[in-house]
Amino acid sequence: MKRILAFTLCLVMLVPLFAGCGKKDENDKGAIIRAYMTSDIYNFDPIYAYTDDATTKIMGMVYEGLFRLNKDNKPEKALCKDYKIIEDKETGEYKMEITINKTAWSDGREVSVDDVIFAWKRILDPEFSCSIAPMLYDIKNAKTYKSGDCSPDDVGLYAVDTKVMEIQFEGKIDYDAFIETLCSPLLVPLREDIIAKAEQWASNVAIMVSNGPFSVRSFTPGEKVALQRNSYYYRDAEKDAEDKVVKPYRIFVDLSATPKEQMEAYNSGELFYMSEIPLEFRQDMKSGVKVVDMQSVHTYYFNTNNELFKDAKVRQALSMALDREKIAEIVVFAKAAKALITDGVFDTTRKTSFREEGGDLIKTTADVQAAKKLLNQAGVKKGSFTITIRDNEVDFAVAKYVKGVWEGLGFNITIEKLSGKKTLTENEYEVYVDEFEQAFKTGDFDVAGIDLQMFSTDAFATLASFASNGYSGTALDLSNKEGGGWDLKPSVTGYDNDKYNKAIENAFNEKTDRAKRAGYLHEAEKILLEDMVVMPLVTLQNAYAANKSLSKFTFDFYGCPNFTNAKFKNYELYTNAEEKEEK
Repeated sequence: MKRILAFTLCLVMLVPLFAGCGKKDENDKGAIIRAYMTSDIYNFDPIYAYTDDATTKIMGMVYEGLFRLNKDNKPEKALCKDYKIIEDKETGEYKMEITINKTAWSDGREVSVDDVIFAWKRILDPEFSCSIAPMLYDIKNAKTYKSGDCSPDDVGLYAVDTKVMEIQFEGKIDYDAFIETLCSPLLVPLREDIIAKAEQWASNVAIMVSNGPFSVRSFTPGEKVALQRNSYYYRDAEKDAEDKVVKPYRIFVDLSATPKEQMEAYNSGELFYMSEIPLEFRQDMKSGVKVVDMQSVHTYYFNTNNELFKDAKVRQALSMALDREKIAEIVVFAKAAKALITDGVFDTTRKTSFREEGGDLIKTTADVQAAKKLLNQAGVKKGSFTITIRDNEVDFAVAKYVKGVWEGLGFNITIEKLSGKKTLTENEYEVYVDEFEQAFKTGDFDVAGIDLQMFSTDAFATLASFASNGYSGTALDLSNKEGGGWDLKPSVTGYDNDKYNKAIENAFNEKTDRAKRAGYLHEAEKILLEDMVVMPLVTLQNAYAANKSLSKFTFDFYGCPNFTNAKFKNYELYTNAEEKEEK
């Protein structure tokens, strides 16, 4: 109520000013849009966005990759200005040459192809765990480098000059499919000099920079996130109008307000866009909001290194006991998951759906008696373990339901909520450590709940991350070096199945026949869910409500908002005192 009162007083003071003024204030930089589009986040590193749908809602406005998907799910150029494919069958050279547009980072430095190459080689670094690495394995020596068997200079990524990069391939590939993969929001450029400043560089606004339409102006977990127009995004800062490319000046997200305060702010007209609708209000608002499907599945990962989960029958039983329709009702803006890969992922072409072709692989309703029978076959009647989740109300509500069901089977369940903690680096940068992400990537969990974002429009990389034959993207195990080679680590689940590994390898080796390749991927998904090493629960949706004065914002393939061209009618009347002071 304090915010609403301050807002009202501000309006009273502003009305006389605008009543007698017919021209724009020279200090006016544009609209400030108060929004509540995400729950708490702790990290703006794009490679980790696949574990949390709250982060993905922001990331698409902060970074820009070479390509993106348009409203028809067709790839279009973004940072890429032009490209050409070069083939020489006699020499065995197969490559792509990409020229990038002239644009700049939020600190004014021009974006270079070196930024793209650095970001991709970081993903491929053998000492760096990164599940999205298989997306780049078509590149010459990419998989070999990730396995620790060659140097980074051997990877087929080269800067011809600052605006032209050359991508070399092992042989002929499906170039259209590769460009579709490059539409992934996880394959964006990054700055080497920025990342060198601190390990947790992506949580300090004094360090991080962006090449997308917005930069992170201010960020305090649990308090606020403010995105501000990137003045250098496709714009000459000396000649062009400030809003030439990006219309709004700032998007302000207040993370400190309670759910009730968020709703009061929206209903009073103080909050103009709301897409992280508080759980307690979702049922009442269900008929009055718009819903966009996200390519994200709330999924539980089992750590198979835990003796309790080594037998697939136990994992299958735990999954079988859950009513996914009930979980969808709890989340409200979600659908019961029928498999792991979402509807939007392409099958053989961008007009075909991997999910439709693969069909339903898990039941959405519970069968508790069958679950108990499986546990008896496995010789398991009790046990204790922890469900580790991010500290937000939706994940907790799901975990509470799951805990109740599994305790009914005889297990003792603890729910562990992890968030972020403030720390100082050796360079005295104040940063935040995402404790959940740390636990997840090191496998420090029994069962972990994540929002599994599809890596791209292709099912391969998402499924490959669970293989143990060099496709998981995890860092090499440097503790045991035998026979001149490093040990390849499986995914964080510890999963290892020869049939699954073979299906993934077959899919990778099939470069030109998309139908045959899709067949291997359907086989892999079926094996994975029969073993139930990951347990899809619900596919998530982005539900939003917007003030009628706000228009021209769009959503991408992943269901995330884009406010680059957003219009906010009479925004001058709504700038409250807090934001005016920040200007």
